[in-house]
Amino acid sequence: MTIHHTSICLLVAGLVGCGGGGGTTGGQPGAVGAGGASDPGAPAAGTDPGAPAPAGDNGAPAPAPAPTGGTGGTGGTGAAAHANHTHCGWIGADTAAQGTATFVANPDYFDAIHPKWFTLLTDGTPRSISFTDDKTVTDVARAHGVKLIPLIDSDDPAYLRAMLSSPANITRHVQQLADLVDSHGYDGIELDYEHLWTAADRAPFVAMVQQTAAALHAKGKVLTMALPAMDHDNLQSAYDYAALNAAVDVMHLMAYDYHWLGGDHFGPLAPKGWVEDVAAHAATVGTPSKYVIAVANYGIGPGWYGSVPDAIARCGGQYETTTTHMLVCPNGHQEAGRAPHCTSPQGEVWFEDALSMGEKVASAKQHGLGGIGYWTVGAEPAGFFDAVKAMYP
Repeated sequence: MTIHHTSICLLVAGLVGCGGGGGTTGGQPGAVGAGGASDPGAPAAGTDPGAPAPAGDNGAPAPAPAPTGGTGGTGGTGAAAHANHTHCGWIGADTAAQGTATFVANPDYFDAIHPKWFTLLTDGTPRSISFTDDKTVTDVARAHGVKLIPLIDSDDPAYLRAMLSSPANITRHVQQLADLVDSHGYDGIELDYEHLWTAADRAPFVAMVQQTAAALHAKGKVLTMALPAMDHDNLQSAYDYAALNAAVDVMHLMAYDYHWLGGDHFGPLAPKGWVEDVAAHAATVGTPSKYVIAVANYGIGPGWYGSVPDAIARCGGQYETTTTHMLVCPNGHQEAGRAPHCTSPQGEVWFEDALSMGEKVASAKQHGLGGIGYWTVGAEPAGFFDAVKAMYP
């Protein structure tokens, strides 16, 4: 998976009650997320389209992907209405039932859906997980013309570096991805390849992405990516926005995890000032409309990660929306903006609500970015869809 503005807050205020509902990226030393293990010492702000969860794929190991006769492609009705990539979201493997239910209830909101269906073996070979090719998701996407672009991630950056270690390995991986998309009939693939925080990662990573994009485009498919949200080019990383923007169709900037589960302290998940800086930077690098800001739809606390409703319940239905934390935060002193939180019987709880998400939506719009995505689909705060559509019809 930027932020902002009073206009969206005023708009959403009519829909939702306020009581309900460094590294170069922020200085964090490395988060553990649903998609993979941490990279010690690496910046982690916005590095995870998954909130912190146990390492692994949250599903039983499955054989390498098998052809499905093209059942995953959308084609069909409604495709013209979803020609852009303005509204999208990730369905997590560990919250698949909840995410699928929301997708089924709101299919016409989504231009693209990104279920987490694949991960990597230790040598970088893709493998499916238990949720892969869920028939409900594929059938609803097909019926409503929603682009089906599954996510593939890695549990450990070592798996990625094994794949990136030679041109031959990269070529093999590119072919595996192209075959996976083609055999399953997907509209494309979403790469969520995180925690590559050394300068040595950059050249092979960019080469792999460029080759994957070329292979998919030759088949009429698209390549999208989940990328860490950065407010300037971090040369000690694989994530060269300029080079990637030239090749990739959509770049999801994960504008969250500025504070994360497992960090040395808690605070706002995505301070407004930081997300503003991320959006402003993206708008200057390549084609702004290729960037989609991703917002957090979850909460964290000591040893806990869960949905926004769960966070509000932990707060007893009452929470604060302002904070002075960023004035003294060791990660940086950006404007906090709206930052829902409380001190619960179990400790601190920090999360996003519809109004704080709305700040990010308005910022993305202000800077000319292409749309809004979010982790994770399911249990959205009331008013979220309306707030996004008011900025991005």
